[in-house]
Amino acid sequence: MDIISLRHGLHKIPEIAFAEHKTKALLLKYLSSLSLDSQWSIKEFATSPGLLIEYTACEAAYRLFRADMDALPSTENTACPYASEHAGMMHACGHDVHMAVLMGLIAAVALQKPARNLLFLFQPAEEGKGGAQSILAEGIIQSHTIDSAIALHVASEMPIGTVSTKAGIFFGIPQEFDVRFYGKAAHVAYPEKGINALTAGLEFMNRIKPALEALSQRERVLFNIGKMESGVIRNIIPDCCILEGTHRSLNPQTRDAMNENIREIAKQTAKSTGTKAEVELLCSYDPVVNNETLVNELIAAIRTLDYQFTIAETAMTGEDFGFFTTLYPGLLFWLGSGCDAPLHSDKFLPQDECIKVGIETMSKLAGL
Repeated sequence: MDIISLRHGLHKIPEIAFAEHKTKALLLKYLSSLSLDSQWSIKEFATSPGLLIEYTACEAAYRLFRADMDALPSTENTACPYASEHAGMMHACGHDVHMAVLMGLIAAVALQKPARNLLFLFQPAEEGKGGAQSILAEGIIQSHTIDSAIALHVASEMPIGTVSTKAGIFFGIPQEFDVRFYGKAAHVAYPEKGINALTAGLEFMNRIKPALEALSQRERVLFNIGKMESGVIRNIIPDCCILEGTHRSLNPQTRDAMNENIREIAKQTAKSTGTKAEVELLCSYDPVVNNETLVNELIAAIRTLDYQFTIAETAMTGEDFGFFTTLYPGLLFWLGSGCDAPLHSDKFLPQDECIKVGIETMSKLAGL
């Protein structure tokens, strides 16, 4: 099986967070075909389907390369010949490409045997379910001395052969949250007997906007309620309203301030509407902070490969690779996918040709 066939095989079997068991099995099958020698070891994790492959060449620190494994709960609409065979799931964020690139790098290292120590991490559950935290909680990664950590992410609307990143904060801090208001159901003909939770949800929306506009004058922030659900039938006063949202910022202090705004405005809204409010703060990542020395190393590698490098803007995208850049000097970069459909859409399908660019770039960073 070649790397392109591996990518197609992975694309056919997308699995959501912490359920990447078929994905892991296919990766292990490919690894077994490489006939790795005694310089190599494969470690599995107790709490997830992740894999850590270790290559030891000398007495020195390790450079870590990471790829994420999970897919999204979305129905594929690409019409490609290797489309998802798992109903309601697809690799809409390109993690199949990420895994193929990392496996191609492993194959290149096995062939060329560089004189440096390398770690290769296949990480589950990047899409908002705490995969990086789960991996790090086991302590296997930290048992190695690591001098740097590197990952890539395919980018939509970026041509094949283009790589992009920036030093400093590259990806921001995502924070997902739910706000729930509980009232009392009643027939619409007797409104005095009910407490309208939908009214509370609408009032919360009206209150939160000016509070966050004031904050946005000082900081770069984004706030969005993507889903609001309330009621079961038109002539019954809703007894529950659920708002599902996310906000983005560039530093933990701003994130915490936004979280406090949500809690306080939910409390005020509940008091004024006679409802009960609950705020649940869900997934949040560290920002991805790129090390300037590693960015310069990437730029030099791209020049030797005759690909195109562009300086990126800071993205308000979230990526749990931020937990690694908090621990170690790190580098995350965009890899042109040759696909114009947006990330996470049902039509996102990176071209196979971007895999070669990713492998060659990562190989330079691995010392090949």
